[in-house]
Parts: sequence; structure tokens; C-alpha cells
Amino acid sequence: MTGVSGLIGSAVVRLLEHDHEIVKVGRRDGDDVVLDLSDESTWDRADFPQIDALVHCAGVVDEDIRDHADLAWKKAVGGANRLVDAALHAGARHLVYISSAHVYGPLVGRVDESRASNPVSDYAIAHYATEQIFRRRASDQVRVSALRPCAVFGLLPDPERFRRWSLVPFAFPRDAVSGGEIRIRSSGEQRRNFVGNDDIARVVARWLGEDGQGWSVLNPIGLLDASIAEVAQICAEEAESVTGRPCQVFRGGPDVDPPEPLRYESTASYERGSQSFRATTRDLLRLLNGGA
Repeated sequence: MTGVSGLIGSAVVRLLEHDHEIVKVGRRDGDDVVLDLSDESTWDRADFPQIDALVHCAGVVDEDIRDHADLAWKKAVGGANRLVDAALHAGARHLVYISSAHVYGPLVGRVDESRASNPVSDYAIAHYATEQIFRRRASDQVRVSALRPCAVFGLLPDPERFRRWSLVPFAFPRDAVSGGEIRIRSSGEQRRNFVGNDDIARVVARWLGEDGQGWSVLNPIGLLDASIAEVAQICAEEAESVTGRPCQVFRGGPDVDPPEPLRYESTASYERGSQSFRATTRDLLRLLNGGA
């Protein structure tokens, strides 16, 4: 596994380590295989033990592209390519990559696994490139899948190291605690499917336990379908309950062309997730409020 200390990776580890031996791949000294996917020189000392599967949770994020675009592309293409080669050489016959719904392109209308890929942003293109690195290894002997969650939320394993505070499920609670207000730059009418990190972990575990072959795409579907404005209201309500202080929500002007509402769905037989956005947000707010 890569990305074991991240939002999604940490949840996958918590679930899988009860029944599986996890080989942690990353840049920290305590990892079982220490390497940097964006630095090919670190591969000289990387030694993979025999493994059955690779779960890659360390894909490129917006902050990677914003801060070091050249390293981000090395990670998304060269690093992913070497990682998959090493995993296959070590015996892996199941490969799963945590990608992004943004690979589909504009998130409007009905979006399921039958929607053609249309990555537009650098972030989406980087994820699509990594997907293709994985996909080309699919065969009747190697089973490969890309998971495309929409908007991910969850408790933070290490808030001090977390970088993605611009994401709605984290930005809104932090702003509510620090300033007593949540500001939405747009009208807030855009809809998203909010899926918990524990729900994504359960999809990974189920996929690893199934038989099959070849390539597939999976949309992990969360319990909450809501607009950005509705999510802001939930965060404000929970912030008032946790802090005892009022929290106001401010919305931007109306969109020139209101987006067609998103219906993020899956054609797979996997059940919708059960992780509560409201309960998880309440726990995050308590953490941000000093653990009170």
C-alpha cells in the first residue's frame, strides 16, 4: 500500500490490517519500503517483499501540481509505472488505484462508470495518466481497477500533515471554528456525492476479496447527495452545536448558467456507503475546537 498515512489510505489500512499483512510503501523512515514516487533515485534501495496485491492511495493532489508541477507529473507517470512494475515483479495479481471522479470531466448530469473519460484539469489528467499506467497491465492473469470517488470526507489521521484544507468537507468546518462563518464563492448549487473514507476502504476490501480479471472502473457511492450550500448549512449547524457560537453561511451570486444537477451513481453491485457526513463532521469540529 502507498499513501498509508493519508485520508483514504489510513482508512484502508485500519480495515485491512485485521486480516492481511500490510507492506507500507512511502517516504517515512518507518515504512516497510522507503521511496519517493517523484524521485527515481530513491528506487535504488527499494526492496519489495513477495506480495499479492497493490493498493495505490498516493495519487497526485491539487497541491502537488500547484507547488511542484514537474515532480507531480513524475509521480503520476514515471513513479506509478515503476511502482506497478515492482508490484508485478513481487507477485501482485490485484492492482487497485484510488483515482478521482474528475477523470469524467464536468460533474453534471448522470455520471456512472459508463461515462467516457474526459479529464480537463491538470489534476484530472494526472489521475487519468496513472489510471492508464495501471490499465495496460490488466490481463486474464492480473486484475486491475480504478476507484473514482467524488467528494471524500473523513477524520484526519494527522491534522498537522494534512494539506487539503481547501476541500469543502474540511474548509467549511475549519472556517466555522476559526471565524464563525462559512463563505461560498459561488451560488453553492453544485451538487456532489460525499463519500466517507471508511466507505472507500470497504469497497477496496470487497474488491480484493472477489474473483475476476481484466480492467474495471468503480464509483464508490456515499450516503450523502447534496449541494455545496446544503453541506455548508450542515457544517454551520454542527459548528454551533460544538462551539456554542453562531455560524453564518454566505453565498456568492447566482451562476450565469446554472449547472445540470449531478447524479453520481454506479452500475456495480456494491451497496451505497453508510458513513455519516454529519457525525464525521461533528467529530472533526470537536478536533478543530481543541478536542472539546
